[in-house]
Amino acid sequence: MKLGLTVACALSVWTGLPVALSGQSKVEPEAGPKPAVDASSSKPGWCRHAELPAWLGLGAELRGRAELNHPFESALNDRLYLNRLRLDVTLRPSRWVRFVVQAQDARAYGPAAVDRESQRNTLDLRQAYADFGLDEEGWHLRAGRQELSAGDERLIGADSYWDTFGLAYDAVRLGYTGERLRLDAFTGFRVQPARRRLDPFDTASRISGLTLRFKTSGEGVVEPYFLWKRGGDTVDLTGSPGHRDVLTPGVRAQGDLPPSLDYNVEMALERGHVVADRIAAWAGHWELGWKPLGREFGLRLALEYNFATGDQDPADGRYGTFDDLYPAGFNKYGMADPIAWRNIRYPAIGMEMPLTRRWTVYAAYRLFRLASVHDGLYPGGDQYLVRNPLATSAEVGSHALVSAGYVPSSHWRFYAGYGYLFPGEYLRQSGRTAPLRTAYLQSSLTF
Repeated sequence: MKLGLTVACALSVWTGLPVALSGQSKVEPEAGPKPAVDASSSKPGWCRHAELPAWLGLGAELRGRAELNHPFESALNDRLYLNRLRLDVTLRPSRWVRFVVQAQDARAYGPAAVDRESQRNTLDLRQAYADFGLDEEGWHLRAGRQELSAGDERLIGADSYWDTFGLAYDAVRLGYTGERLRLDAFTGFRVQPARRRLDPFDTASRISGLTLRFKTSGEGVVEPYFLWKRGGDTVDLTGSPGHRDVLTPGVRAQGDLPPSLDYNVEMALERGHVVADRIAAWAGHWELGWKPLGREFGLRLALEYNFATGDQDPADGRYGTFDDLYPAGFNKYGMADPIAWRNIRYPAIGMEMPLTRRWTVYAAYRLFRLASVHDGLYPGGDQYLVRNPLATSAEVGSHALVSAGYVPSSHWRFYAGYGYLFPGEYLRQSGRTAPLRTAYLQSSLTF
């Protein structure tokens, strides 16, 4: 009888049959990192009636997002509906051993003229790893396909909230957790979405790292790290092929300041080489937050400045473009962010305002300028959107966005947002005169 109920519960997860949901939850800030569905969490409440054995855990996430995009390079609006289903199974034969498998099915629907194939990755194995030890204390080892993160996920992250697929790595991670210290060392390869077959790992995108996380007073943390990215199939700004070694030491610090202030700072330096050029690059993020009504109230205003170096001369033998590695950038803004943390400088102001226990509104405004007009404008990864070394202005444009989040229960989440990038002189001189507009409506159900 128990086996039959277990099978019925699993089938309900797979098919997404209607279930009775309960529980209350505050709206989580859309601008903050969103954790992936954790297959190691306790059994979903609606499955408890199925009397699952203690060694078995099941979970699922069904997420849908409707988008209306007017990109730089198109005179037409891209209309897309993105659907993602994740199914989680956890086997825990003992307190010290755990096996986790996460399957994922991602599909896109829209007009024939829209690129749907790049957003499609039918039923695939997104995570499959074994844990040995306890993650919350002492030494622990994780081996297999998994998520990785470092710092504030600006350089290594999972991007489970916005990105259709989310980043995963075939890796080994060794960690230690103490009372006020956490250490993680990892090495592996990024997983490359393969659309209609099992995703392989990309042997040309190896990433290794060592991170230390110290707890300070209150909720503060200091996190130094060292990352090493080794990649093949690389070209420099002159088009010469080769490979790269990027060594990235950095540090992040986050905490509270009196009165009703908080800060978040991250800085990273890069050395190594790209093809035959020596790397000399760095980047920084400086953010100051203020709760004018006091810490016990939710209203928060934020002022930040972001900078990442660009290359000054592609032919001088020095590579100055900061490499943001494999970031979870969309987790920072909750909607399609048009600019990567490369060759850019921008101040920003933001606001987070809870309206009720379930509703929260967010707004932000940013002014983008290139760090070097001789380099390109990067929307993400190594490929630039525009490169115009003859431009007389570095002004990319200004970006305004507003979004809202509604969380009626611990299972349901709804988000909606709109962003508008006003093209600056650099874009206009490069033939990108149309604004970038993005609107979305997203819902997710987890159980």
